[in-house]
Amino acid sequence: MDVTRRKLARMLAASAAVPIAAEAQSPVQIDENLKSARDQMKNNAQQLAKVKLPMATEPAFHFKA
Repeated sequence: MDVTRRKLARMLAASAAVPIAAEAQSPVQIDENLKSARDQMKNNAQQLAKVKLPMATEPAFHFKA
């Protein structure tokens, strides 16, 4: 595996941020955040379901690298 300076910086930043974020919130806050996120996703899904799109307007999902 070829590790560049940018990849190394990303790995160090990600590993340093995880323990801090985990310790900063109490279990009650995590439960409230989870409930809020689920409610928001449910609301977004309901809003998207209200919009009807004909098949002709939907983009084709064919990606080339």
